[in-house]
Amino acid sequence: MEVFTVDNHIWAIDHELLGIPGVGVTYVVRGEEIALVETGTALTVPQTLAGLDALDIPREAVRHILCTHIHMDHCGGSGHLAAALPNATVYIHSSVAEHLVNPTKLMASVRRAVGEEAWPLHGELLPIPAERIRPAEHLHLDLGRDVVLEAIATPGHSPDHLSYRDRKSGGLFLGDAAGLIMERWGLVFPVTPVPTYNLEAHLQTITMLRTLNLPRIYLTHYGPHDDVDHQLSYAAERIAELADLVQRALTDGDPDVEALAARWLPYPDNG
Repeated sequence: MEVFTVDNHIWAIDHELLGIPGVGVTYVVRGEEIALVETGTALTVPQTLAGLDALDIPREAVRHILCTHIHMDHCGGSGHLAAALPNATVYIHSSVAEHLVNPTKLMASVRRAVGEEAWPLHGELLPIPAERIRPAEHLHLDLGRDVVLEAIATPGHSPDHLSYRDRKSGGLFLGDAAGLIMERWGLVFPVTPVPTYNLEAHLQTITMLRTLNLPRIYLTHYGPHDDVDHQLSYAAERIAELADLVQRALTDGDPDVEALAARWLPYPDNG
């Protein structure tokens, strides 16, 4: 577990998603009240709590837990964190909030999608009482000391995807809307998960984000980035490249998924 300063009122806790540093963070935003942005999975919660301890933040001081979308690496730890942080309210898009109250269907869907071998890496969601969940799509959360978080709809990666603008810094907690920028591992690419990924919506979201002239983006995977327009432009290029690659493979009658991945994913062994 590592804690690092992002801004004078924002910290990041590297919660070692998948047991690896440099992959996922939970952000701590501090005004008069304290909010967490993103939860990691159920398995990262001990590291997140250790990070709060390192910041000398008592459990009862955390009042808000914001999730960008329903995927397990972004909301999977919400129930366990809510249990450990007794005064915290959880915020997520209302269209998927039911899955935090009763996560049975969500866990079954994820288990089918990732397979039995990868499923243990995700952990199990703990149900959250409905009264502790609030809809996030119109969120305007005043934490005091001029720290305000506002929701922005950023669909594409998933239909429920939200990002959160920090009015004090001007930065945006972007979730997966611009993909992964994990420089420690040399991985920079968009994420297009089935079955709910929407190519057109994703490209529209990135176009919209570029009009905001953001000074900084805070990625869940991974960390803060100041070269915002470059990263958003690159994400759009990579999405278009992948769409073209898949379309040509389908047109040619050769939808070999492993071959497509080898040609597109930026691993050193792929050249």
